[in-house]
Amino acid sequence: MLTASCLLTTSLDGLEGPPFSPDGGLPNDGGGADIADATITDSEVGSGNADGGSDGGQIEDAPILDADANRPSFVVRVGGVLRGIAEHGAYVYWVQPDLGAGIARVRKDGEGMSAFVEMTENAFDVAVDDEYVYWSTGGSPGTGNEVHRKSLHADGSSGAFYFSGSRETLYLAAGIAGLVYVTGFNSVAVGPQRPLDAGTSEQLYPMQDGAIGIAVFGMDLYWSSDAGIVRGSVAGLAQKGPQPLYRAAPGEAAGIATDGREVFWIGSHGTVRAISPDDPNATPREVCRASAETSDAESDARPDADGGTSVVADIAVDDEWVYFTEPAVRQISKCRKR
Repeated sequence: MLTASCLLTTSLDGLEGPPFSPDGGLPNDGGGADIADATITDSEVGSGNADGGSDGGQIEDAPILDADANRPSFVVRVGGVLRGIAEHGAYVYWVQPDLGAGIARVRKDGEGMSAFVEMTENAFDVAVDDEYVYWSTGGSPGTGNEVHRKSLHADGSSGAFYFSGSRETLYLAAGIAGLVYVTGFNSVAVGPQRPLDAGTSEQLYPMQDGAIGIAVFGMDLYWSSDAGIVRGSVAGLAQKGPQPLYRAAPGEAAGIATDGREVFWIGSHGTVRAISPDDPNATPREVCRASAETSDAESDARPDADGGTSVVADIAVDDEWVYFTEPAVRQISKCRKR
């Protein structure tokens, strides 16, 4: 058990804005809906093409047959550093720690302006469900090693402490009944401890070296680590031990997402990949590739002496689209899942 320890004056559903400078809240070009690094709805799965990338020859090189259909398209550009992203309903959410620091969002259909959900300087990742937006505070000195939340039903209130993690709180996945799954300090945990709002969390899987990204669908829990991508259960070790899903070199996967049929991640050279968790013989397929100048998924996504500003690519999926950050060019892009 882990103990608790300036321009846009019209609000968007009571939210503050704008989050950007100098590029502003640029509209996007449409998409689907649900949670990044978290639970999302089921969807159709098609066939894909494998790609070798930089993972030591574990999968075979093959081209994308329809390059134009899988070429990333622009969603939104920010004026500073990008951290975690999420998506839910009609919006894409993200964390930006500078030039107006906080949790921001923009509509996927290109309507309206970007706006802040919460202004805060200590955010690392974000997750969303029907009721709340959640964010982690990382693990650098002074951040507090906490998860906070704020109601999506605008009432003018600020975000509030929800629970603490194990020395650091990194990536998040929003589950059912207000439970939030979190990585940090080489472990996978869930909070808050029952009863809800108790302010503490529980370790589900300790000794997970380099645990970073996390995703959940139903009873299945997935996380990325130094060993690659691992599968477990929301009930933790009492239900299922950690099972390797995809073996890769450290840094191959940081943020991950799932639609229940595939697990998605963005590789160290900007290649978006997916793999079926239910086929023991499955090999990753290439979904699309980020901008040629990106190559920005670092080998260590954890915040440290830099205050958590490491450039790390993150990913989210919905029924039709994969959304991912391109920190090197300071934008969020998307491509069709298949």
